[in-house]
Amino acid sequence: MKTILYIILSLLISSGITSCEDDNYPEPQETFRGKFIDKGTGKPFQTAIGNTGIRIRMMEYSWSDTPQPYDFNCKMDGTFNNTKIFKGEYGITPSGAFVPLSEEKMTISGVVEKTYEVEPILRVEWVGDPVVDPDGIVFKIKVTYGTDNANYRKSLEEGCLFVSETDYVGDFSYSPNYSVRCTPAQMGAGADEILGADGITFTVKTNRASKPFPDYSRKYFFRFGVRSQVTFDATNRYNYTEIMEMTIPLK
Repeated sequence: MKTILYIILSLLISSGITSCEDDNYPEPQETFRGKFIDKGTGKPFQTAIGNTGIRIRMMEYSWSDTPQPYDFNCKMDGTFNNTKIFKGEYGITPSGAFVPLSEEKMTISGVVEKTYEVEPILRVEWVGDPVVDPDGIVFKIKVTYGTDNANYRKSLEEGCLFVSETDYVGDFSYSPNYSVRCTPAQMGAGADEILGADGITFTVKTNRASKPFPDYSRKYFFRFGVRSQVTFDATNRYNYTEIMEMTIPLK
């Protein structure tokens, strides 16, 4: 009797092991990488990280016409590198603070590289170098539309000089002590105003922050972001300048 029970138990264990082996699918090993650039300037597209930045949505149509979406985000300079993709046929749709792109079908196998040329909703640029005056540090910024598409040329919602003690700086990471919020009027734009071809150029002073910078030497990272009344997924996403690094107090 013990022998029969032992044989039955051995068969059950063996069956369980075989079943587990059948479920061990290969790990995803394909790579999808690339970058987003400003179509008008050829420069890297400046963005946030996380939900307010660039989201790449992948729909794997290899097995289903209605797959679950797989999303991932880009880095702040608009580059991306996902090395954990299953081989297959995908519909890929990026979204961010730029004129929307249509879904593109592509096969992901091995290493696939893609450069997206996009039209930013707003083009936000530093003008010259910051200047120190008795009121603090003065930054000069220019904002223009990045597209001729009238559907995305809307009035400004808000601007902000984001300041952080790390190079991860933007609406996702900043110091409320040193950052400076700006209304459209403070940036020189009228209420519900559609910007002209030359956009607007304005200055922002750090003395408007809630606290002064400490008097000991420390490195800070600055980035100016502006968002308009254009929304994506119920979110007003910022367009950004490049990151500026400074040691304060300035020598």
